[in-house]
Amino acid sequence: MRNYLIILLSITLCVSCVKMPNDSKTTLDKRIEHLATTVEYSVPVKTGYVTQVYLDGVNIANAVESMNIMIPAYSSDALIKANSEPVLVYTPYSEYPNTLENKARVFQVICFEDSVNGDYDYNDLVIHVMYQTKGDKFGFAVHPIALGSSKVIRLGCVIYKGDTQVYKGLITKNNNSCRDQYFQGQQGMINTETGNFYPDGKSVLGWHQYLGSTMKCWDMSKINGTGAMRVEWYILVDDSVELYALSTKFISQSFDKYHYPYGIVITNTGCEYTYNNQPCGYDWFNYPKEKKHIKDVYPEMWNWLTTNASYNFQDIYNKNIAEGAFDATGLKLFEVNSVDVCKDEYLVN
Repeated sequence: MRNYLIILLSITLCVSCVKMPNDSKTTLDKRIEHLATTVEYSVPVKTGYVTQVYLDGVNIANAVESMNIMIPAYSSDALIKANSEPVLVYTPYSEYPNTLENKARVFQVICFEDSVNGDYDYNDLVIHVMYQTKGDKFGFAVHPIALGSSKVIRLGCVIYKGDTQVYKGLITKNNNSCRDQYFQGQQGMINTETGNFYPDGKSVLGWHQYLGSTMKCWDMSKINGTGAMRVEWYILVDDSVELYALSTKFISQSFDKYHYPYGIVITNTGCEYTYNNQPCGYDWFNYPKEKKHIKDVYPEMWNWLTTNASYNFQDIYNKNIAEGAFDATGLKLFEVNSVDVCKDEYLVN
């Protein structure tokens, strides 16, 4: 009995010496809430008027009928947020120059780690996504940016209307890898060490367009449930492991054993990015270079990711590019042509 007590005491002491993650007292669902960069917003309407919604001076939505949409977080307790609350402008139908239907658009950059034992450079897969609402339809399209993984990665998503799951599956077709489908099969690290160029030596590998193979939309009128349409992204690695970028439903698959996230979702940095005089989003991000830990490149961001500390994303762009960051913006990787993803040809339901 004495030997048993000694062993038990030894185990207890060893456990007490293990350094727990900074957020060990914070539940994972609270971590998701802490790291969220979007919020659901109900657009009010007036009879005979179009409600135009502006955030930081940008028109993000126009509503003829009441609608719920996801927009960049803006409230005072949001940690990555727009500079101001939404501003509503009511325009009479007779003065509105466009088709009288609901419209909304928002952009995101999603940065993944490809392993449960990550190196935290968050460049193993980087994608730029546009979400669009048009009438009764909601859709998205993906613009590939970088691939810093040697693994076979496939991209998937889960679609919700409020809390109702609408869709779950891979969007890389025919079981293709992201390397084959999004980066033309080019080997090595792509846009994480130096810019990878096409044979012409002028344009950086990656399209200035959303790929048609990624475009999907849903007729919301056919879907039960209430609330905004939203998308959660994941990658499939090691044949069967799903790693999520901050899923509200697949929470345990969104964090590693240290409670560090497998993915970062960026919705608003406060800096507009345009191409051919058209907005491409406010979400562009100079992610870390290959094997550069994000805490060494963006220490304040790492504090936000791993503790309860707040963080203002706009601080990144008040100075020169951080040492160890990949100059994706300088290489114009986020420039992309606008597209309508709500066409019938992209309908899933």
